[in-house]
Amino acid sequence: MSDENPGEFMPQPTDEHRWIQEHVGTWKVDCKFFMDPSQPPMQVEATETVEAFGPFYIVSRFDCEMFGAPFQGMTQMGYDVANGCYVSTWIDSVNSFLYHFTGHRSEDGKTLEFEGRAPDPMSKQMTDWRTTEVHADDGSRTFEMFMTHPGSGQEIQLLTHVYRRA
Repeated sequence: MSDENPGEFMPQPTDEHRWIQEHVGTWKVDCKFFMDPSQPPMQVEATETVEAFGPFYIVSRFDCEMFGAPFQGMTQMGYDVANGCYVSTWIDSVNSFLYHFTGHRSEDGKTLEFEGRAPDPMSKQMTDWRTTEVHADDGSRTFEMFMTHPGSGQEIQLLTHVYRRA
């Protein structure tokens, strides 16, 4: 390493890392939670604040109120160059699970899909999880989460969140 350029061995952000940084900012979120398929979804408003964690990762904090109590979530997202995939984790204030996802972006660059395995919060059985995040031309994005029901093996939708910059 030369004295003139001490960072010459530092990795440089890729296009995937720069795309992640577009999430940085404050977002208003319209949330629909599908708690019971025989009932209309529960609707709440939330706020998500996303900060850069260097040029490679973002960290977000999600806040809303559910059932009269605060609900908080936190995610980290980045792009793993060595494995060629996006990586993400999620924790929240009502579960003791650490959710870990890996994913890829569509060829048109507008949809990010993650997959992972984690316990079903109700049965505690391990199952498959999937999320999609579709980016609209106006800068908004729609996030959906699905889980494979451990008993039936059918994928069920858990939530839809529509994000707009605050």
